Amino acid sequence: MSAGSGWIVYVLAALLAALFWRAMRGRSLQDMFDAGNREHHRVSKMLKKHPVGGSWREFQTWMGDRRK
Repeated sequence: MSAGSGWIVYVLAALLAALFWRAMRGRSLQDMFDAGNREHHRVSKMLKKHPVGGSWREFQTWMGDRRK
């Protein structure tokens, strides 16, 4: 890594901070942890029910995702 490429690290850190700030949207850190935990358990249950997998449409149906 050359001496002139250190700015990339700062740009990536700023990008990650901006994405995190956008994801929070007024929620506390505990709220974010709770939401992540709920999603983790939801996906784990789905994977136990359908261990072989399937198409993307099947996955959306299993997860109850009605978005197109």
